[in-house]
Amino acid sequence: MEKSILPCPMCGHYEDEHIDRIRQKEKEKHTMKSFVAGRRSWKNLSRRENDVFDAFYDLGMNDFSDIAKNFDITIQSARKYYERAMKKISQIL
Repeated sequence: MEKSILPCPMCGHYEDEHIDRIRQKEKEKHTMKSFVAGRRSWKNLSRRENDVFDAFYDLGMNDFSDIAKNFDITIQSARKYYERAMKKISQIL
C-alpha cells in the first residue's frame, strides 16, 4: 500500500515539489559543469565535435535531426560527434 503524501500544513506545498526542485538543480549543475568542461577542452575537440556540443548545450538544440540539418550531416554523424565530445569532456571532469 502506497503512503499518502500530505501537503505541508504551513505552506500547502508537497514534499515532491521540493525533491523535483533539487533534481532540477542537480541537472542544471551537471549541464553547466559539462559546458564549462567543454569550454576548457575546445583544444581537444575537433571543429565538428565542438559545433555539435555548442548546438546541443549552448543553442538548446536537443534534437539530433535539427543539429544534422543545421550542419548538413547525417543524424548518425551528429550523434557520433556528440558522443565523442562527451567522452573527451568527461575525461576532463
